[in-house]
Amino acid sequence: MSDKNQTFSSPAFLNASVLALVAVLAMMLYVFGVVMSGDTTQLTGSVRGADVIDTRDVPK
Repeated sequence: MSDKNQTFSSPAFLNASVLALVAVLAMMLYVFGVVMSGDTTQLTGSVRGADVIDTRDVPK
């Protein structure tokens, strides 16, 4: 009789996927924090070719 509930799990694959998830979440948290702080020049300064368009001082 074979065991139907047998699963294959690799600890190295699990560790790599958890590490990748943590890295993605940390990057998203950083970007969210920069955007919420209003410092868009710091965010766009880290992206090559990005232009900052500041519309806060434009008369209506």
